[in-house]
Amino acid sequence: MTTREDILERLAYADALGHGPQTSALIAEAVSWADALGDEDLRIAARLALTEAYQQGNEAWKALAPFVWNLGRYQRHPEAFDDAQVRTLHWHFKWAVAVAGANPRVSKDKVRQLEASLEEFYRAEGASMHVVHGERASVAGLLGLEEEAAEELAAWRATHRDENADCEGCDPMRQVAFAYRTEAWELAVATAVPVLTGAVGCNVQPQTTQSLALLPLLASGRPRAAWEAHLRSYREIRRSPKALISLSYHLEYLALVGRVDRGLEILRRHLPWLAQAESAYVLLSALRGMSLVLREAERAGRGEEALGVEVPAADLWYPLPGLEASTTISRVYAEMTGWARRLAQQFDTRNGNSTISDHLERSLARAAFDAAPGAVHGLGVEVDLLEPSEELPEPAQTSLTVNEDGAEPDVASLLGLVADDNGLVQEHAPRTTSSSQEGAGRRARAGRTATSHQGGDEPFPLVDLVRPRPVRNGEEAVRRYVDHRRTIGSSTMDYWYVVDQVATRDLLPPIGEEIPGLEYHTGLLRAAAMTCRTEMDEAIAERLRIRPLIELAFGPLGAYYVDLLNLDNEITADSIAERSQDAVRDQRLQRATSLIGQIEAQVEDLVSTELLDPGGTDTLVLAADALLVGASVLTDLHAKDEALGAIQVVARAADAVPEDRHAERMDDILDMARAEVLAECGDVYNGCLLAEEVMRRHEKVSPVLAARGRRLLGISSMEVGQFDEAIAQFREQANIMLAAGITLYAVASLLSLGSALEASERYLESAEVLESALSLAQRSGAESIALYLHRLLAQTGMAMGEEESVAEHSLNAARILQDQGRRALAGEYLSHAAMAASNLKDNVRAAALFRQAADLEDTRTDQGRLDRGRALRRSARALVDDLTLPMARARLDEARQIMEEARQAFAGVADTEGYSSAWEIGDWHDDMAWILWRTGQNWQAVQHCESAYDGYMDTEDRDSASRALCMLARLHAERGERDQALAACARVRDLLGEPHWDGHDALEFVASVEETLR
Repeated sequence: MTTREDILERLAYADALGHGPQTSALIAEAVSWADALGDEDLRIAARLALTEAYQQGNEAWKALAPFVWNLGRYQRHPEAFDDAQVRTLHWHFKWAVAVAGANPRVSKDKVRQLEASLEEFYRAEGASMHVVHGERASVAGLLGLEEEAAEELAAWRATHRDENADCEGCDPMRQVAFAYRTEAWELAVATAVPVLTGAVGCNVQPQTTQSLALLPLLASGRPRAAWEAHLRSYREIRRSPKALISLSYHLEYLALVGRVDRGLEILRRHLPWLAQAESAYVLLSALRGMSLVLREAERAGRGEEALGVEVPAADLWYPLPGLEASTTISRVYAEMTGWARRLAQQFDTRNGNSTISDHLERSLARAAFDAAPGAVHGLGVEVDLLEPSEELPEPAQTSLTVNEDGAEPDVASLLGLVADDNGLVQEHAPRTTSSSQEGAGRRARAGRTATSHQGGDEPFPLVDLVRPRPVRNGEEAVRRYVDHRRTIGSSTMDYWYVVDQVATRDLLPPIGEEIPGLEYHTGLLRAAAMTCRTEMDEAIAERLRIRPLIELAFGPLGAYYVDLLNLDNEITADSIAERSQDAVRDQRLQRATSLIGQIEAQVEDLVSTELLDPGGTDTLVLAADALLVGASVLTDLHAKDEALGAIQVVARAADAVPEDRHAERMDDILDMARAEVLAECGDVYNGCLLAEEVMRRHEKVSPVLAARGRRLLGISSMEVGQFDEAIAQFREQANIMLAAGITLYAVASLLSLGSALEASERYLESAEVLESALSLAQRSGAESIALYLHRLLAQTGMAMGEEESVAEHSLNAARILQDQGRRALAGEYLSHAAMAASNLKDNVRAAALFRQAADLEDTRTDQGRLDRGRALRRSARALVDDLTLPMARARLDEARQIMEEARQAFAGVADTEGYSSAWEIGDWHDDMAWILWRTGQNWQAVQHCESAYDGYMDTEDRDSASRALCMLARLHAERGERDQALAACARVRDLLGEPHWDGHDALEFVASVEETLR
């Protein structure tokens, strides 16, 4: 039979678990147990907990039943409730009123009855009317009575706050919401200022207010502040379905600033939340925000594009029939706006007015804003980073009191409004805050950043960018590629675009179905696309397949060209896989110089010919491009002189062919290549000088030279720690690629930018940039690039303390690494994910992930057996690191089994110079002691502490040995064994008695134990 202790344990576990449907279900079961037991105290406590769980767990409507039960009990038996429970009841009552108002199925009369009961309850308890007026103001808005809302807000501000009021960060949201609905933008911003500036906050602030203030910030002429609020708040809300209403404001904002891609991505990510809306009003808000994004997507010409994800079916607040993933954006837009309008009509019917529908129509018809951050600029979307925000107004007051003469305050003045000469209420723009020295400094720095480069030089020339024409099909892609192959330095913007289109759209015909006569060209293009996707092994194999064909056309030169391209891919593949190249460098250098020498000899023969025939010109063009590839290979191998020599031979070849066979001006192409050689081979200063000089030669710089130059300057700036300069360069490089619509090149640029931002500790911006790159890479199916991005994002998540992100990206990285056969590195990322799960208090998941990491170890080696044993020990520790002691104890037997498996894993590993089996078994005992302590088995843990100490001291590892003795002291102290605990403390002091141990953590710990035992 369930006992009182069982119920208390269940409530304690649920409290530690955090809010959500799982927690609510556990507490609901505890309520049924308490009812069956007939324990009145537990029946009250369990229902208070259930009401709280429903309210905080996105199921607020379910909270009404347990709340009404408790309210009835309190009214009949107030003595059954202690003071803390009465205060909780106050909070639950105000929430109940809000829940009723947000759902049109609750009649207006019923809502009014709840309001009256709330006032009666608060007055009877001697509470301030501040909460009552605040709830009435919010409910009046839901009833479509904005004048009443204004009056109640005035009264709310005229009454003092007490312990029943929302915190200082949340309370002003009532006025921000009113100003949002009535489009009093300046008032909304002024009211939100204390939260926006970080002066006040709580666990749901500032992100909730930042979300609500997005449109007011934008409409009041503060686009930079709005962009920052969007970035910061979306990261905080994006994993909580309870934040659906906040998400709706983000979607509205993104639609109105033209960020269609980002808006669609976020919409698709969160569509399942529609079925979890906690009220009809939240659902209406979400439908409105999503409709605006779909409207802008349709206007951008994407109406016939499939939405790509299912619209969930739901019927809790309104019958949403659901839509297939194949449904077009235009149809989803039409359906969603229809749902929103019909749901708004339900509010109108309940309210007896059309205010809710009127607000919806104004929102759906609102025009997009011009020149907002992230909007489409000319040919593409720019990368927007955080910049100093516009000035905010002085905070609007939210705590006025009755005038000293006893007169009630004027409603309009309390709302920050003033009447004009005709008595009409106009919005008053509060004064802006005075410019602080810090703010002035930030603006000045921003100005310099926008207009300067490299220590104050003039800005670079504009980029002469014309977006390449679309590629209709595979045949067109091949023919355009062939045209580019006719010129030296064929890497033009259109060349990059064609390769990128093939890489992202899989345009080419299957092998064996190529255009007759263009077989090897198709193979080279396919290999170039694979290289773009960082699929180096596949690219190498494809070139080897067509090597005989190009050799047939050009003789040995064709084979040399293929071999150099493949050598370049080999080096890149090793770099991506983080393999050391030291052992193969000399051999690769010999291969490269041999191939290049033979090509150079052929060039010399051709250029000495008085009159080249067309075949000779084609051969020279191929030879020149092969030498440019060779120069890149030599640069990777740090053979500067040889690389520069190869470029010089390219110049001789270029002089011998007509200018119409040059992709661009050859002096520009070759000097940029020289700059890259210099910078990457250690002569950073001269390399950067030359790159800058090339970029400044013309009134408008070609996009290819601009992108290459920006990349070079960015990499060089990173090498010397000039991260701000690197950020500026990589940002411009990314802007060029985004404007041209060259997806995977844009991904590479964004990856560089994200890395620079992380190095500069601008983690929020880094995460946003890298996530944008990841989205592009995933849409293109580029798994290898996605892997690198997942790894970077896991690292950034660690820096930001975003454990969910660490777990998500580490698991994705581990999956891809396993698919690639890189088991050891996959195990590392599984361990990262396990640690994140542990930090999120999900110990069972953490234990499972550590087990998966252990299973990836190569037990054919001693190191693999050791690593497997250590991962298993971490799994066992995680398993018992549960939220409550009873839950931990329930898993002790399983943990013991895992620990025994861990010991067997390294049992046969022999001692070496760097490894002690005695130390390893001591470390095992240390973990076992911790597991037993965590499960309340202190006495059993004592001997394991002694064994751990002995093992550590086998190698004179006093640091680890002190940890074992500290645990011993803890165990005795918790058992009330004062003398033994003090003896263990004395052993620590003796162990760490030398002066160099002063300040050690173990000494500080035993000092605290000794203080406690005195």
